[in-house]
Amino acid sequence: MSRVYEALQRSQGENPNPSASPLVTDQAEAAAAAVAVEASGASLASSEPTDANWLNVPAERVLHPVPTPEQRLVTMTDPESTGAEMFRVLATRLAHMRRRRNLHKLLITSSVVDEGKSVVASNLALTLARRSGERVLLIEADLRRPSITPLISSKPLVGISEWNSGKLALEDALYRIGDSPVWVLAAGHPMDEPLPLLESDRFAKMLDAVSSGFDWVLLDATPLLPMADSTSIARLCDGVLVVVRDGYTRKKVLNKAIATLDKSKLLGVVFNQASMLNVNYDHYYGEYSSSGKSPKDAKKDAKKDAKEAKKQAKEAKKQAKQEADQVKAASA
Repeated sequence: MSRVYEALQRSQGENPNPSASPLVTDQAEAAAAAVAVEASGASLASSEPTDANWLNVPAERVLHPVPTPEQRLVTMTDPESTGAEMFRVLATRLAHMRRRRNLHKLLITSSVVDEGKSVVASNLALTLARRSGERVLLIEADLRRPSITPLISSKPLVGISEWNSGKLALEDALYRIGDSPVWVLAAGHPMDEPLPLLESDRFAKMLDAVSSGFDWVLLDATPLLPMADSTSIARLCDGVLVVVRDGYTRKKVLNKAIATLDKSKLLGVVFNQASMLNVNYDHYYGEYSSSGKSPKDAKKDAKKDAKEAKKQAKEAKKQAKQEADQVKAASA
């Protein structure tokens, strides 16, 4: 049994009063709760997996999404589309960034609601998982208005909310999407005020423990404005992607949202529902590129990444065909 599994079990004992509501509105009570958690002595942050047994979820927690066109999970419904190709480009660029810096836990957020952050996070998770041997954990960290669950399941899912209230062991909140290397930690029942939990040491330790068995961890969180949830989660992540809905997000609002973030963690913006002909890349690259490159060089890199993504897609198809031929030969 892995140490991660044991750590997740121990996390149940960190809540000093599991049967009580974890939502503390009084500052004095919040401080007392924080002291109680710290004094518990349980540690999740140093856990590392020794095996993957805890990821072998039972059949009832294996999800088989049947997305509709309106849900826009193009990496599942239309993997050869331009939209799916753009997610492969994004995945390739993130892989390149990881060669230069630590990039394990990524926060996916937006300026305001209805910009499509959950759709982007889901498509990106599925795309990253197709990279050879890489396991992805998608965390539904928008505890106020969970948006991942409706995309991947026809029924409500239990998750972080139930774990926090002591009703569920965290390992029982892990789901898997089919036979793909994508696992999901759902939000569970919506919470009215999740900030005390998100700012707690207990949440930080849980995140470290559950993340250690994965190559990529994507957290779909609340918009940056007007809540402080994403700003709090960002301190626990290695990088932040801000989703911008083309023709919807106002520049003034975007600037205000980005100002709430640590600039060293801002990886860039992801355009959602954008026409390739209408996006002024010079303007956006010039203003938001954190690499210090000129707009011209940034566009060259984007084209290079797109070419590499296409090459990887062809190699993946070739490998899949070879494996299918081997199966046919074995069964003949």
